[in-house]
Amino acid sequence: MASLLIDNPARNVRRLTLNRPERMNALDGPTLQALYDAVKDCAVASDIKVLVIRGSGRAFCAGNDLKWLASGILEDRAAHMRHQDLMQETFERLESAPQIVLACVNGFAVAGGFELALACDLVIADKAAQLGDEHIRRNLLPSGGSSQRLPRKLGLQRALYYLVTGRRMTGSEAVDMGLAAQAVSANELDDVTLQLAQEIGAADATALATMKLMARHAMELPLREGLRYERWMQHRYRTQSSALEEGVHGFASKRHATGNDA
Repeated sequence: MASLLIDNPARNVRRLTLNRPERMNALDGPTLQALYDAVKDCAVASDIKVLVIRGSGRAFCAGNDLKWLASGILEDRAAHMRHQDLMQETFERLESAPQIVLACVNGFAVAGGFELALACDLVIADKAAQLGDEHIRRNLLPSGGSSQRLPRKLGLQRALYYLVTGRRMTGSEAVDMGLAAQAVSANELDDVTLQLAQEIGAADATALATMKLMARHAMELPLREGLRYERWMQHRYRTQSSALEEGVHGFASKRHATGNDA
């Protein structure tokens, strides 16, 4: 049985499903490599505008597979570090992918699974889902970016609170803190996520990729520098796509035809 399922459930949408339900979709070496390869392939797929990541069974992802690590990987320092490096590289690819990446979080998203969700652009969560960085509970340190992404999203005080206690938050609490975009009931989660993916996928691919870049840079640049970057990206977009003109003229034609300026 494949540990990662890949399908295209709607036009312009690709879905990656972690498929190790018996291990709460924990990431062993082969599963992480399959995820890395799938994200890399998606990045160059011109027909895909939205990437959805989800987990099968009762969890999104429980992070690294500790049983797999304890089977001899941990004692092989070089092998362990390669696995950790691959995790960080995979999550960085999600951030830099031209697609909008949605995390469909059910059940548990802890440790590396929490880091996976943090690396996605938008998180849609089950209201009762359990999310948290639990590395400290096993005397482990993050390798998927939570020590860096969480303070940027929450601020130092609140981020450290979760990092040094290993406490969890619910999907609803994640929305309140700005770590998730939406929280819905478990039986609605897949449908709501797919509907959102289709809504986003209706937009121009270049506009989506450019918007993502601009918003991501807003987290890293001072305001004035960010505004200059926005202007530069606006000019570049004009040379890369005719969608801007099509959108403006299409709206103007419709408004003129209906006689409604509202």
